[in-house]
Amino acid sequence: MSQPIATIIIPNYNGMKYLPELLSSLRRQSDLRFVITIVDDQSTDESAAYTRGSWPEVRLIVNETNLGFAGTCNAGMQAARTPFVVLLNNDTHVDEQWFAEGIRAFGSGGESNEIGEGSGDVGSVASLVLLAEPPNLIDTAGDAYSVVGGAMKRNHLLPRETAETLPRDCFSASGASAFYRREGVERAGYLDERFESYYEDVDLGFRLAWAGYRCRFAARSICYHHLSSSYSPKGWKYHFNSARNSEIVWRANMPEFLIKRYASSRRLFLAMQAANKLRQGCLRAWLAGKRAARLAGQLIEEKRSRLPLSDAVAAQRVASMLEKDWLALHVGSGSRSRRRCVQA
Repeated sequence: MSQPIATIIIPNYNGMKYLPELLSSLRRQSDLRFVITIVDDQSTDESAAYTRGSWPEVRLIVNETNLGFAGTCNAGMQAARTPFVVLLNNDTHVDEQWFAEGIRAFGSGGESNEIGEGSGDVGSVASLVLLAEPPNLIDTAGDAYSVVGGAMKRNHLLPRETAETLPRDCFSASGASAFYRREGVERAGYLDERFESYYEDVDLGFRLAWAGYRCRFAARSICYHHLSSSYSPKGWKYHFNSARNSEIVWRANMPEFLIKRYASSRRLFLAMQAANKLRQGCLRAWLAGKRAARLAGQLIEEKRSRLPLSDAVAAQRVASMLEKDWLALHVGSGSRSRRRCVQA
């Protein structure tokens, strides 16, 4: 067997329902140059016992306490020793070419079967994540981020074929299926465990961009996702965490000149979000999250102090990765525009 070049890290909390299909799909990969680590976050179901009994080749790490999604992912990444690490949700399964196509995108120009020496600026790769239930519409084709602070799933709920025409660079990889260059994550910093869940992958995408890395989109690295099996999209935690963390990401990572330039647009965007949350019946959770973010000034200053904010070249590079036509992107005019992206 070839030397493994990647560690696939599966954060797990009560995922017994999905683990057999997920692990079987990994066993069928066309390229097997990886090891698998399941990090169990104090599950109360049979996940850990099942893994020990049925998958002896899988490394199992059991957290001593419940760490949440970000902390659980970090435990796996910090234990990895391979050049690449891959985060894969426990409520997924993958196509046979998923790993081969994902790792291929780190090669020179994204076309080589090997990992090209000249491709060191690729810090992450986003898979094409499809909804697991037929007709397998797109969950995310890599994430985008706008100048007013909206994180979006590209081509959300569009047919899978539409992903083929998307630009091959995106802002960040969704944590559902994300390939990372390990040295890039170590340089930029791991997932922020204070986020718990939601926006932690976008925050890492920002820090990788500040560190000089870009994110490639691998349209043929296909992952199937049972969406929102951990948190209900109508639940308090979903809207609270999303509102809090999105505000922290904006204030902690945006170049200063963009914060000033788009201040009024940002206020309009937040007003539009609030109106939408009111219609959805979750305005209280959203407002509570925004209030929590306002109390996180020390955290935000700490995060900004670690970025090369005075590096004009780095700031311009980050700015070039953001979507500038935010109104058309977030609101749109036709049905296709409305469905193209979804934001937390």
